[in-house]
Parts: sequence; C-alpha cells; structure tokens
Amino acid sequence: MPKISNLPAGAGLFLLMSAVFLFDTPSLRAATGNGAAPEFAPMADAARRDDIAGLKLALVSAIASEPRRLDELVAYAVAAAPRHRDTLVATATAAFPAFGGRINAAANGTPVTTSGTTGAAVLPITPTASPGEWSGEIELGGGRATGNTETEEVNAAAKVGYTRGPWEAEATASYDFAKDTGTINTQHLRLGGNAKYLFTDRAFVFGLVDYDDDRFSGFTYELTQAAGLGYKVIRSDDIGLEVTAGPALRLSEVKATEEQLVEPGARGGLEFRWQVSNNATFTNKASVTWGDERTITENTAALTMKIIGSLSGRLSYHLEHNSGAPAGTEATDTLTKASLVYGF
Repeated sequence: MPKISNLPAGAGLFLLMSAVFLFDTPSLRAATGNGAAPEFAPMADAARRDDIAGLKLALVSAIASEPRRLDELVAYAVAAAPRHRDTLVATATAAFPAFGGRINAAANGTPVTTSGTTGAAVLPITPTASPGEWSGEIELGGGRATGNTETEEVNAAAKVGYTRGPWEAEATASYDFAKDTGTINTQHLRLGGNAKYLFTDRAFVFGLVDYDDDRFSGFTYELTQAAGLGYKVIRSDDIGLEVTAGPALRLSEVKATEEQLVEPGARGGLEFRWQVSNNATFTNKASVTWGDERTITENTAALTMKIIGSLSGRLSYHLEHNSGAPAGTEATDTLTKASLVYGF
C-alpha cells in the first residue's frame, strides 16, 4: 500500500484547498445561544439538534403567540437552519396564508413593515447564523465461515460531516477486506473529502478529492480531484436530489509498470435521497469521471433501516466500471455489504 506522503505534489494543493474549505470559515456569531429571547429558545434548541419537525412546530407556535414579530421570527428560523429554508417558508405560509408575502420577504432577508410593504423593519434584526453542526456515522460489517470453505470478510467505514451557514463539508473513509480459503481476494482502502458553498438556496460550488487504493485494480493508487458547480434539484424533508459537474484531474500509477499517469478530464455526479418512512432511508450516489485514456463510472445504492436509537442496519450495493482497466484485471467490480451503522 502506498504511503499518502508519497503522492504526487499536485495532490497537496487540492488537499490544502479542502482543508481551507472545512476550517478556514469566518467566525460566525450565533443567535441560538443562551441569551436567546424566550420566543426564540424552542427554535434555537430544535436547530441545534437538527430537528426540522420541532423547528417547524416552534416557528408556527412562535408566530401564533407573537404575530407582530412574524418577520423577525421567520428570519431567525431561516438563519438558524438555512438548508431547510423552503420547508420552513412552506410550513409558515400554510399556517398563515394571509401573510405569505411577508413570510417570503422575511426569509429572503428583505425588511418588511407591519403593513407588509417594503421599508423599515418592525424591529432591528441582526443577521445571524447557526453555530457549526457536526454529524457522522460509523459503519461495521463482516463475517467468517469455516468448514469445507473458509471465508473471512471485514467492512468498515466512517463519515464525518460539518455544516456552518452556507458551508457544507464531509470527510469519508472505508476499508474492505475479504479472504477465501486463505487467499486474499479483496483489499480496498478509500479516503475522500468534499466541500460545498451554497451561494443561493439551491446552487453551490464544490471541490472534492478522492484517494483510491485497490489492491486488485491494477493501479498502485488513483487520486481524483474535481471542482465545479452543483444544484439541488429537489430539496425537501422526504426527497433530495442534487447534481454536480466540473473539470477533474486524475493522478494514478500503473502497478505493473510503475508508470505515472496524469489525466485531465471532467466529472459529473448525482446524489438521491428518499426518506421512505420514519425508519427507512434509501440513497443512491452515482458519478462518471471522464479522462483522456479511460472513463470510470460508479454507483452505490443503499437502504438504511433504524433498529433502535442511533443504531441502524444497512444493505448496500456498489458497482464500478473502468473502461481502460489494465490487462489482467476485470473492468467491472461489484461489492454487496450488510452492516451495522451508528449515527451521531
């Protein structure tokens, strides 16, 4: 397995850029602290827990009890959970249809008077942002069989996400290992990171890096870097769909010849999420990376079902096709996994 420190120099710049995306954001002052006024406290608490159902209820309740502060309450809720802006606006509008115009204006940051016309705000509103939110999961799976056939399998993965205002960042790691009758037939390490900056409710710019070390791929390593634009086509509590596209650069080393390859190209991606029920979520992540010599297509479908608390079970199927696989290796690889997932 190659040491990451020996990767080509071009990789360092992109890794550094990803680190800047993740950590070098301005220090934002949150309005969801201990000093929040009583009418804001339920919304602040729900936003900290990323409880969108609780946040919607808190917003409607706050407007019902303080209708003259509707603009301030809507602006506060949207600032605390910008990713759920559309859902919050729809909920508030459905509850108070006569104030639909004011609700939309407040969500967009437009000052509104009590008469509903643009002008001075009812109360001074300081733009606020929720504090950074961390999330993640640890996934473990595996098995062992003995007797006429001896097999061993280990699957492990981890994901950490961070959201702060318009910034979204994620780091992932996975390792798959399998042995059949004493012979290793799977050994695959993968590390990845990506960052997004939303400049509207749906449109964003992104940057990503993906390091792939698959013992049986014919390559010592493959490193893909990409950046570009993305758009959240569907953005709701139950369904999410986003697409991305942009230029890419792939660095790799052929294992048999130790030849270093540098391939400029392009990358397109698609991510789909469906909240099937309160306890089940289906996701599908696909990407195509075009290069001078070959095209790599990947698709991962997964069904995650809650067991109890933060513990879930997951079934997933991964397919990868390499149009220019080295001689002696298969062009298409698949991997089916059953694992336990702990979310936090």
